[in-house]
Amino acid sequence: KKSLCNRTVDPKGANWLVPAINTKWICMKTGVTPCVSASVLEETKDFCVQVMIIPRVIYHPKDYVWEHKNSMGHHMMKREPFTALTIVALLTLAGVGAGTGAAALITQPGKLTALQHAVDEDLKKIDKSITALTNSVRSLSEVVLQNRRGLDLLFWQQGGLCVALKEECCTYVDETGIVYDTMGELRKQIEKREKEKESYQSWYGDWFSCPSWLTALLSTLAGPIILLILGLTFGPCIFRRLTEIIKNRLEAANLLILRGQYENLDHGNEKMEEELEWSRQELKRFNELHK
Repeated sequence: KKSLCNRTVDPKGANWLVPAINTKWICMKTGVTPCVSASVLEETKDFCVQVMIIPRVIYHPKDYVWEHKNSMGHHMMKREPFTALTIVALLTLAGVGAGTGAAALITQPGKLTALQHAVDEDLKKIDKSITALTNSVRSLSEVVLQNRRGLDLLFWQQGGLCVALKEECCTYVDETGIVYDTMGELRKQIEKREKEKESYQSWYGDWFSCPSWLTALLSTLAGPIILLILGLTFGPCIFRRLTEIIKNRLEAANLLILRGQYENLDHGNEKMEEELEWSRQELKRFNELHK
């Protein structure tokens, strides 16, 4: 070295205090920092401690979101519960519409096919709306998570966004898969009903495709015709049974009348025999007196 260089300078190491792996310095004045300058530390007379920062993870159950009341100190509000409420409301309206359609199918059989088709179309529209809403929520969550990562990088020296805001970190849980599964089952049920409607059609199904006046006429005449057929079928048996009952009642009444008459005759004969016996005794007494 001496033969090649006129002057030799011994390099000095960096005057920085680097903590161990996965640890940081916490100083009384500068706060959290990944490294500390020895010269600055000597000048400021700061006090630093090497620590390992472990994130605080709190697991909240599903009902916590509904029961939790946001205070004025919270700066962020989660919008996912309102999306779930919207989905539940749409599904409830779909169930009410399906129930109303089912009641109408029973009371108005003439509009069976039209109502079934209308209910299926409404369910398809609701399926499309909920699917679009779920896609928008998932896209929004991706944007929010991307912004979160960017903010964490900006506040890296301070320990992240949550440390800078001095708040609890919230983690997004994606549950849109349940919505996709539910909508898939709904679509399968709609397709199944359409296939059953095409393959299994009742023998009287063509009647209700006739004009309205013919349907009304058939509905009006169906009741009297059924009553007439039942009367002709069971009428003779019922009439014969009623005749037998009336005849038995009349015979019982005649027997009661005859029994009463015979009882009166028996009572009269006993009275006449008593009078004759009394007359015989008087006649016998008279003969004995006149001897």
